[in-house]
Amino acid sequence: MAVMLGYGLLLLFSVQLPAEQRRQSQIEALKYAKVTLREAKDSILHVDSVSGSGSSIDPLLLKRVLSNLSSFRLALWMHPKGFEAGLVMPEEMTNALFVNSPALDYLANNQHYSSFGPVLLSADSGYYYFTKDQIRLHGNTWSLYLLEDVSQQIRQQQILTLILVLAAFIASMVTLLLTRTGIRRGLEPLQQFGGMVESVKSGSLDDYRCEIDHQPLEIKPLAGSFNSLLDRLAESWNRQRKFTNALSHELRTPITLIIGYTSRLLRRSSNLLDDQRKQLTIIDDETRRLGRLVTDLLDIAREESGTLIITSEPFEVREILAQVLALNLGDHDSRLTMQSKSQDLERIWALGDHDRVAQCLGNLIENAFKYSPETATVELSCSSTQEHVSLQVRDHGPGVPEADQALIFEQFQRGRNTSQQAGSGIGLAVVRALVKRMGGRVWVENAAEGGAIFVIELPRCQPPQQE
Repeated sequence: MAVMLGYGLLLLFSVQLPAEQRRQSQIEALKYAKVTLREAKDSILHVDSVSGSGSSIDPLLLKRVLSNLSSFRLALWMHPKGFEAGLVMPEEMTNALFVNSPALDYLANNQHYSSFGPVLLSADSGYYYFTKDQIRLHGNTWSLYLLEDVSQQIRQQQILTLILVLAAFIASMVTLLLTRTGIRRGLEPLQQFGGMVESVKSGSLDDYRCEIDHQPLEIKPLAGSFNSLLDRLAESWNRQRKFTNALSHELRTPITLIIGYTSRLLRRSSNLLDDQRKQLTIIDDETRRLGRLVTDLLDIAREESGTLIITSEPFEVREILAQVLALNLGDHDSRLTMQSKSQDLERIWALGDHDRVAQCLGNLIENAFKYSPETATVELSCSSTQEHVSLQVRDHGPGVPEADQALIFEQFQRGRNTSQQAGSGIGLAVVRALVKRMGGRVWVENAAEGGAIFVIELPRCQPPQQE
């Protein structure tokens, strides 16, 4: 905007300056004519016995002086005040301005047309400056008129203005392009800095320090403040991880003891009342759920601190599905079923951590039963391609809205339609972290008949060679 304003002012100046120069030229020409007429006042007189002074101005001599002052583009004429027929004009043969412009001839004969200042007129497709003044000659007041043809100057000025407009437009575009390029290059450090800030994660604070020496002078204070902020965040998160890790370790021992003693009591509960047996069952279920929660918290802490150990080895898919089915049937009776979508399940092997895959499937099964009706089943199935093995857990609950399908795998995040169910929002986050470390991926999709299908996809591998 400032550049365009500057070019506009330059263009206005280039237009006004020649106009003012022409005005000043008119005024100077009129002053010169008045001085010349005063100096020639004695040479334009002739003997006149009627006049009280014995002489008067000879129109022919005055016309000759006016012709000398006139040129091809400049004409002067005079008119005495009070004498309508006293107009004195230069000789037409010596000045073609009136001969070629009849409208100007009419102008010369209508002296009341002009004011005293220079006026720009347009007549006969041309441009003219017309100026009027007064002069005292031989005791009489004369009106002095000056007419100048400035058509060529105006046309040249118009062409020059057009050229300047085009030049200003081209220069503005070039300036805008160069300015945008300069601004873009100047903002590149900020954009790189912003990209680095967006890529920072809780587990990678030490990997994204700004190298202050390589930053521009303007960015160095910001980079220093950013590094200090990362240091404070890293210290805070390290304390939080250590606390979570330590707390999880401390809780696992008493929870394991409680589960052991509760299981022993349930096995010897033949002498207990039904209400007492029910209460022990509730204690056992809640303790096991608390144990899984502590395990999940410990895995999250280890994942964020980079100490989570995952071993990816070939495992038989049929064997792990049978193990998961056996471990979870005791909690959910016959509501958990297994359906194989592969005709040859015994030959399917996948690459991953056997125990961690079982943990992930257990979390998905628990989550499926939580959101399914009490009489609905949960289906565990498997399908495979040449490159991948998909382990699927399907429920018959309300499903997951499309907008929440990525959100529910974040830590402490839950879907919008799960407010009626208790939950911590970390089970699915642990599943995603473990599956990702095993080189796979996990997602959820809604079944056509209703409910949600959680899919764990792992790399497929060949069975190990038998020795």
